[in-house]
Amino acid sequence: MPGRFAVAAFVGLAAVVFVATTKAADLQMIAPNIPPHFDDQGKGRIGDVIKASLNACGHTVSFTMVPFGRHWKEYRDNEEFDGLETAEADQSFPGYTTDPFMHLQDGATVLAGTDLERIASVEELHGKRIVAFPDADSILGIQSSVPKFKSFKMRADRFDQIRPLFAHRADAVLADGLITANFIRILRENAAAGLEPDIDATLPAAFRKIFAPGPQRLYFRDEAIARNFDRCFQELLRSGEVERITKPYVDRYREVLGNQYPNY
Repeated sequence: MPGRFAVAAFVGLAAVVFVATTKAADLQMIAPNIPPHFDDQGKGRIGDVIKASLNACGHTVSFTMVPFGRHWKEYRDNEEFDGLETAEADQSFPGYTTDPFMHLQDGATVLAGTDLERIASVEELHGKRIVAFPDADSILGIQSSVPKFKSFKMRADRFDQIRPLFAHRADAVLADGLITANFIRILRENAAAGLEPDIDATLPAAFRKIFAPGPQRLYFRDEAIARNFDRCFQELLRSGEVERITKPYVDRYREVLGNQYPNY
């Protein structure tokens, strides 16, 4: 029995020492501008959770926003950034990774009311006209399906991905569902203002999660900050605060997403 008490006391003391030596920090992080996950100020479904988790640990955070893809290079090249948001499961960067904490959800956005509205696999798109983002064939692991599509085009501009869908020149857009839904909203607003005369943006769309969710992680150059983040995120998750933050960002697009996109 005394041995057990000694071990418990040592563990408790170690926890106190760890917390005490992790000083509050003003963190500079770099992130991609991909609304609704991160807007040009760093606010969004993921950005707000990161800020809330770090604030709960006593840290403050400032975001430098850059185009998607550039954030990875900037973090590698510039030690002025204390942290990177976010990294995919198969990526590694300088510093210390957090546990996976949020998920992106790639899938197929199609026109509602068609025979594709209930698809559950990429194989059901064989013979169809597909538009996707750059490197989607390798990122989504669909290289073997590409020759079986009627056509497959990868385009960097988000509007160039979704315009063909509403012009009946494509059958599905492969990309993150929430990002695609946001650009559909913008496209519809532009069409209502007479700026998209070649498409029918009023056509209803539906998202299908035909790929596995993509867990996201952060990197910090300070290991103590990474562990701080893990602990404080889990506390916010258990309290329901994470879902309170993220749910409105997803609910705004339920007309397209249905029940196919996770809150976190």
